[in-house]
Amino acid sequence: MRKFHGLFGALLLAMAMLAVSTPSQAQFGGLKDKLKKKAEQKVENKVDKKTDEVLDKAVDGSGNQDAKPAETPAEGAEAPAEGNAPAAPGPKGGTATAEDMSMVTKFDFIPGDKVIFYDDLSTEEMGEFPSRWNLDNGVFEIVKKGDRSWILCSDRGSIRPKVASGPLPPKYTFEMDILEKKTEGWGDGYTIQWLDAKDEVVGEFHIGNRTGTVIKMNGKEYANRRIDDVPVGTVRTMRIMATKTTMKCYVDHERVANVPAIEGFEPVGFRLYVEPGDANAPNPELFGNVRYAEGGKTLKEQLDEAGRIVTHGILFDSGSDKIKAESYKTLTDIGGLLTGSPELRLSIEGHTDGDGAEAANLDLSERRANAVKTYLVDSYKVDAGRLEAKGWGEGKPIDANNTAEGKANNRRVELVKL
Repeated sequence: MRKFHGLFGALLLAMAMLAVSTPSQAQFGGLKDKLKKKAEQKVENKVDKKTDEVLDKAVDGSGNQDAKPAETPAEGAEAPAEGNAPAAPGPKGGTATAEDMSMVTKFDFIPGDKVIFYDDLSTEEMGEFPSRWNLDNGVFEIVKKGDRSWILCSDRGSIRPKVASGPLPPKYTFEMDILEKKTEGWGDGYTIQWLDAKDEVVGEFHIGNRTGTVIKMNGKEYANRRIDDVPVGTVRTMRIMATKTTMKCYVDHERVANVPAIEGFEPVGFRLYVEPGDANAPNPELFGNVRYAEGGKTLKEQLDEAGRIVTHGILFDSGSDKIKAESYKTLTDIGGLLTGSPELRLSIEGHTDGDGAEAANLDLSERRANAVKTYLVDSYKVDAGRLEAKGWGEGKPIDANNTAEGKANNRRVELVKL
């Protein structure tokens, strides 16, 4: 009974207030518009939140918006194709200036020394199709995950980098980051497809979730290898180092194919085919940081002909002077040159692109040059008096600083004969 009296009293009070302050028709209409807009905004927010949840679940298996961001890709760059210098043994446990290289002694990849295509997606707008690619079919768009941008494929198809058509270079390398994700499909993954003059697929390098890697050329399967599982959210890297008749393929630091001779393999281009798995499930693929470069002369050939080595194979994280483990092969070749020629003296010179403050770039290039000098002295017992180290920052570009490819070419280490 007490509850009834309370409700009845509240109803009377509400009626009294309504009688005193009833809004006009115009006010009521304005209130209705506000309520309508608020409802529409709630629906829109729910849709955006749902989209984010789907992307996060596809990538890391959760709806956690605070998941640990993906690792930032390495800033550094390329180096000439394999040299013929004797390989000196590297350090067992690394040094204070470098990552531990004891686990990558069989990693012989050296990126090409002239960048043809480079896309880190840093200038792309979210939700748009990647502007430096051509679409064959499928659904691709730019998304943000962690602290970097990615190309998302939500419906299977293929895209091609915008590069000049024609025969591939005599030596070239290709690199691409992919983000390991949670998946329930068996057929999903990435395939780099080589194309002939008739636009038909003549070669494939495939990496799939749960299925490992497969390499085929002219219809023949050369390798079919499983790879180790890595935690969801790990950045993996696919790499190719090729000539007209040979092919080496890598996933991270592991070589998954080594084809010494390919007969009649004459591709004129390539594309990236992406299969998100179950077409009925929100299970997109994320990839990016693509680099395609032409190979060049060996380190010894450069030194003999020009008196200097221009290398992009000594890698660092962005803003860091700590040498990355992927630099092992390039440093091994340089160490071999120094130990094989006791009279050889070199000036190690660091260079950056034009992004960022000039003073900061100069300081970073000097620290990187000194890190390389320290590594060579510690690892190959080279007399420190045979080596000098200096940084030029952005002061000596070898390419334009207004294109992604030009900037990638400018980020380098040079070794100048003294």
